[in-house]
Amino acid sequence: MEICDIHHHLGALIGGSLQEGEGWMDRDYASRVAMMDANKVDFAGILAATGYIQADGIKATMRSNDAVAEYRKRDPKRFRVAAGIVEPLHGVASLDELDRIKHELQLDGVVWHHRFQGLAVDSPLMRPLLKRVSELGLVPFLHTNAESNLEAAWRLERWANEFPELTFIGMDALHGNAHGQMTLEIAKRTPNIIWDTSGARNPRFLLRFVEEAGSEKLVLGSTYYSYPPSYRSNRELEVIRESGMREEDLANVLAGNMKRLRADIGDR
Repeated sequence: MEICDIHHHLGALIGGSLQEGEGWMDRDYASRVAMMDANKVDFAGILAATGYIQADGIKATMRSNDAVAEYRKRDPKRFRVAAGIVEPLHGVASLDELDRIKHELQLDGVVWHHRFQGLAVDSPLMRPLLKRVSELGLVPFLHTNAESNLEAAWRLERWANEFPELTFIGMDALHGNAHGQMTLEIAKRTPNIIWDTSGARNPRFLLRFVEEAGSEKLVLGSTYYSYPPSYRSNRELEVIRESGMREEDLANVLAGNMKRLRADIGDR
């Protein structure tokens, strides 16, 4: 059964950059692919990291997106999905960068991690960006981490209702019992958000999620940063396997949902 991990970042979590020194990308690629092979992960979504230094503003963002595009080109089979980043606080400059992400860099989506970007998921500054994302046919990846009220899952639900034509990827929402329970209730009533499993530690909860909301609403995501390496053993994958979900549901969560979304991206 094919396995996709949708939640890999290129770079450091915060306060620095992996993209330093000659050969940094070679080193990152070697360690990342070795980890994927050890965990039998066939392909991954490579996402821009959100903690990059922005001393020169939009130019720093552009360099980050250039790196994601270059990284994907070296192995498009292993990194079939790739997403850049834009900063809501860069205003209209981010609209031009979204155009470049789509047309010049040929990336598939754009990622936000609002608690590191200084505003809430449902900030009005996101509205023109999501409108352009919709026009361009990009996939929006938004972190909804229970550790931050700025990223509460209900904030993403607002955008899902306003932009029903978009399929959102909600990330990190299953950290913590209370936030995970809230996310399940949102998943039942929101057809256009796919939630990743990052932070999930209870196999029985994942089984309940699939039984109540549907396996088309869930994908494997592990939050891998290679600087420093986040883990050696993919715990999120182990929890999915321990859940006891049916084979057809397991196939959806492990790769099927993202393969269908990837095919849909290609048709736009």
